[in-house]
Amino acid sequence: MPKQVSENHSCLPSTVFVPSLKRTGLHGETMAELLPGGVHPWHVLDESKAGYYSQLQLKRCIEDRNPLLPLMEDKYRSRELVESKEVCHLTKLYHWSEDVNIDWDTLPERCVIKTNHWSGDALFIMDNGPVPLVNVPRKLRLFSRTDNRYRVIRNWRDQNGKPWPKWRIERSLRWCLREPFPAPLEWGAANIKPRGVMIEELLTDDNHLPNDWKVHVFHGKAGFIQYDTGRMTSHSQSIYTLDGQRIHQTNGRWSEEHTPDEIVSILGKDRINELIHIGERLAEDIDYSRVDLFLADGKWYFGEFTNYHNSCAPQSVEWEELAGGLWLDQPI
Repeated sequence: MPKQVSENHSCLPSTVFVPSLKRTGLHGETMAELLPGGVHPWHVLDESKAGYYSQLQLKRCIEDRNPLLPLMEDKYRSRELVESKEVCHLTKLYHWSEDVNIDWDTLPERCVIKTNHWSGDALFIMDNGPVPLVNVPRKLRLFSRTDNRYRVIRNWRDQNGKPWPKWRIERSLRWCLREPFPAPLEWGAANIKPRGVMIEELLTDDNHLPNDWKVHVFHGKAGFIQYDTGRMTSHSQSIYTLDGQRIHQTNGRWSEEHTPDEIVSILGKDRINELIHIGERLAEDIDYSRVDLFLADGKWYFGEFTNYHNSCAPQSVEWEELAGGLWLDQPI
């Protein structure tokens, strides 16, 4: 696939700050108006942090119209791009349709049901195998307001005991397909067409949901590795150098309690090199992307591309400065 990154698409070389109106905070302080399409309090440009990673993401939102962005964000169409690179595995795809037309009788005991444009609110992990997944604790919390957004359905109930019969899952999917994207500022994700429902293979590793490995790639070169563990229990997240050493963060967004100081002992040097190579090949056509991968049964599987990490939320100072510097250091 030919490269589509050029000065015409990059949001970085000549950034112009968008003039904003002012709004008043809780204590009467003057606050910048949210960017058009912004929904979170951090969706505001701050000239004093112009080179920070989260600010560069916001500039991408308002300026970058690279056609690769909606293609990569599309969980269905991105599979074709990944397949063309021939560097990792894809999960089996059991179903795709532009409406909610699910033949439940043909589905395997374990699978993932989701839409191609959304993340979290309409994602269902079906776990109906003989033995339940090990790392998904189940506790009756019918009225919990802190439920994990990923629902693991077993015998038509999620991990908190809430009933999810077929009709309720289908209703949730229909709602997701017709509703506006929740963060319209994220142009690539908000402009995915067509929308649809996809059902794919559920990856497991020794009857566990696999942990997340993510490569942050800048101008075709890996910058650092992100490792997330305990999605369904105690979520921990750390970032690592390309040789597998944890990068210290003074104010990280997530706990690092359950992530190791180094990842060489988990993956080995060869696996780390594979991870880096896959990330670089998959994101070589764009100035920045986060490439999400899973390791299952000794094989690397593609998860998704993320081009608006954490909806552009500020990260630790170390993360902001490292990633911002890598993004701005464009090759000549």
